[in-house]
Amino acid sequence: MTGFLKRDLSLQAVNAKFYLCFVLAFAGLAVFGDFSASFASLYLVIFSGTSIMSLFSYDEANHWEAYAAAAPNGRRAMVDARYLLAVGIGAVVLLFQLLLGILTKSDQLETALLYTGAFFLYAAVILPISYRFGGTKSRMVMIVVVAAFSALIAIGATSLHVFSDGDPLAALGHLPALLPLVGSAALLISHRISRHIMDKKEL
Repeated sequence: MTGFLKRDLSLQAVNAKFYLCFVLAFAGLAVFGDFSASFASLYLVIFSGTSIMSLFSYDEANHWEAYAAAAPNGRRAMVDARYLLAVGIGAVVLLFQLLLGILTKSDQLETALLYTGAFFLYAAVILPISYRFGGTKSRMVMIVVVAAFSALIAIGATSLHVFSDGDPLAALGHLPALLPLVGSAALLISHRISRHIMDKKEL
């Protein structure tokens, strides 16, 4: 699994500088201007999801699934490495949100949990789809999923602020902060599904 993880990380590094420039530009506008910090956060989640999706295109172009099938438990190791990468990217999303909160002097903990959980849910949905259909065929599905999760994030971010502390329903405003737990559970289920898909390909 270590070899597959190193390979995915090296491919991510190719796009990381490009994505980082965009995200830092939005973050700078949020810190020093009137630009909403949520745009920087949303783009980070979208870029993170896109970067994971791009790995499947590399797999197809370089026939990495064939290589994995030739290695002992190779396809399972390939799945394990990619899900571990998704967890690592989720941690980056969380840290970025917390740092953005410090720089903008705002309470970003619940917002950070919201975006991290949304990314975990996104990865849990798109990874098995990509393993089933491949990177090229999954692109249209990804567009729909991105739109759906963008709406989910918008609703969740709004609910964090719509209820005042004295409102009897104020507790509902904190529910989006539980998304990392929901997303983590979804990733575990998704991981088993992806493994099953790859096991069937080995038959």
